Amino acid sequence: MDNQIYETYQSKRAHVAEKLAEVMRQNNRLVLLRPLIFMAAVVLSLAYSFLSAKPVYLFGSGILIILFIIFIAKHNRIKARAQYLEFLVQINDTAIGRLEGKWLDFANTGEHFINPEHRYLADLNIFGQGSLFQYVNAATSIVGEERLAHWLSFQTGLAEIKQRQQAIQELGLRLDWRQHFQATGMLGNLKKTGRLEKLLAWAEDKPVYTNKYISYLLLLPVITLVLAVLGYFHFITPYLWIVPLGFQVLVVAFTAKTAHQTFNQTGSSVGEIQRCSALLACIEPESYDAPLLKELKDTLVKHGDTPSRQIKKLFGIVDRMGLRYSSIHPVINIAILWDLQTLIKLENWRSGTGRLLREWIEVMAEFEALSSLAGLAYEHPHWTVPQITESAPAIKAVALGHPLIKDEIRVSNNVELPKPGTILLITGSNMSGKSTLLRTVGINLILAYAGAPVCAKEFNCSLMNVYTSIHINDNLEKNISTFYAELQRIKLIIDAARSGESIIFMIDEIFKGTNSKDRILGARAVIKSLNELAAIGLVSTHDLELSRLEHESPLIKNYHFTDQISDREITFDYRLKPQVSKSTNAIALMKIIGIEINQTK
Repeated sequence: MDNQIYETYQSKRAHVAEKLAEVMRQNNRLVLLRPLIFMAAVVLSLAYSFLSAKPVYLFGSGILIILFIIFIAKHNRIKARAQYLEFLVQINDTAIGRLEGKWLDFANTGEHFINPEHRYLADLNIFGQGSLFQYVNAATSIVGEERLAHWLSFQTGLAEIKQRQQAIQELGLRLDWRQHFQATGMLGNLKKTGRLEKLLAWAEDKPVYTNKYISYLLLLPVITLVLAVLGYFHFITPYLWIVPLGFQVLVVAFTAKTAHQTFNQTGSSVGEIQRCSALLACIEPESYDAPLLKELKDTLVKHGDTPSRQIKKLFGIVDRMGLRYSSIHPVINIAILWDLQTLIKLENWRSGTGRLLREWIEVMAEFEALSSLAGLAYEHPHWTVPQITESAPAIKAVALGHPLIKDEIRVSNNVELPKPGTILLITGSNMSGKSTLLRTVGINLILAYAGAPVCAKEFNCSLMNVYTSIHINDNLEKNISTFYAELQRIKLIIDAARSGESIIFMIDEIFKGTNSKDRILGARAVIKSLNELAAIGLVSTHDLELSRLEHESPLIKNYHFTDQISDREITFDYRLKPQVSKSTNAIALMKIIGIEINQTK
């Protein structure tokens, strides 16, 4: 753990908590004052009505009512401010908890993104309890979470990775902005699935009243007024204005159903737009150096006004819709075709600006994903930005560690697969670190391809597709055994290598589901095949016979982990060493947990 960063979070939390305490004191004062002012206004009103009709009572009551309304508005602002500060406290608590290794308690595990059929997600703990997603996610909207999940699930091109790296490094330095952005999103509560989809469907729906001839109907009130004035002064027949007024009544009748449906749909969607607008407003005023961040900001303003200004126009239209709830609405609606005017304004906004909403939400999602990974860059300054190339499959890592293991107990190793066909055979006793090493290599590659820093002193790799066979389970619904499921995954790896893909694979305890003779024969065939197909990877095994493959190919290399057995205690150093393992510990482990073994010669 970086003590300076830990202290920064603690200091920020204390500072925000102090502000929150002051805001809550203001809130408590208003909670007391509001009813007192209201009661005072009531008393003065009663005094004016029943005691004496002195103007001073009425004037005093009016002043108090105005003051009461002002206090209501102020109280709402204070409550919003208090909630924002509460979220900032929560964000700093979360950061402190992550540094202390308490992130396993974080509620959002990304479990809904788990795909058992994916080539590495389940094996590398990308989603679910104890996952990479649970550790890094700071997105507050479902689209932000989906964008982050997509980055962790699929590799992209080298140019995009490099752009993300620059953006993540820049946002990593903007701690205050990132926390403000996250707290603003938490206020919006954009996590409910389906809301944004409905919003986009509304924004992109085909407009109804954009035909230019429809707008000519808005001339009817003008014609009615002109005819009424001319009739009043007897320039024409006095009641001729009734004819266009009749047409206005018909227009109101024909548009009533459409107006009602459109206004209701708009009302339910505007809340979501307002929440998105708050996040976009965090992005708009900032200046950025990273090309990707500049490009994303330019997307918001390339059509003219910023999203916040354009959305403000929509709120003006929504305010017009509020007249529907007034008792004078029917009169005004017929007199000046109020609903039709509002419909046309709304459809013009939707046809001009509504189409941009998807782009804005894409920008918002991108920033949320980048901000999540930027947290890694800030909290782990000793991690490195990986150097990625489009060369033949290769990887070289110095002091490579698992990013989800606490600094205090993490053990790092050097891993190198310098050219196509290189395969590391990892032997060693139980619990010595073989599986963890495979996951360490895999999860750091996923971080690297997402654009994030990796847990290493140096990290160089080519752009490859990652394949794993580590934690394979049976599938009762499909009547697939564990061994057959492993066969399918191994075949997937071999097929990918045969197709010419640039791949890296991690296979743990290859063919553990079958007898030793078949396991060794099958494992030899698979390893030699992948070696000949120029794939690179790591294979862990208990079968020491496989170590002989090193003599058959110079690119197949033996490495191992060791342990120390002393009385009833086993210790591990988790250090990767060259050559094949010389020790086993299964019998010792059985004895330690109380299983007596009679060893006979």
